Amino acid sequence: MDPNDTDHDRESVERRLAAVERALATDEPFEYADRLDDLEGRVVELEAAVQALRGYVGSVRAVNDDIEQRADLALRKATALERHVGGDAVGENPPGGSENSGNTDADAPDGPFDRLRNWP
Repeated sequence: MDPNDTDHDRESVERRLAAVERALATDEPFEYADRLDDLEGRVVELEAAVQALRGYVGSVRAVNDDIEQRADLALRKATALERHVGGDAVGENPPGGSENSGNTDADAPDGPFDRLRNWP
């Protein structure tokens, strides 16, 4: 073995070791990597939260649509019943009832069908 080759290898190893030590001594690359990992984790959490909110809003819309359909059906049935029973409101001139039942027009609240009909 040539002694010059050994010195050359030793210098090469020492240069490489110094480069590794410098890389380990600077904290910036590790801080950026940690920060990047933290930010990626937060983005994943935010995406999951957005998906959960979208699902919640979708189910609220579905419930609202269902309630609206039921309310429309109830109003149609009440209107049909009102037409079948007769009179403008339930309790007003019912079939077989007396004209003077003790209630005056000022005392009588609007009938339930009038309230449904006037619902916003």
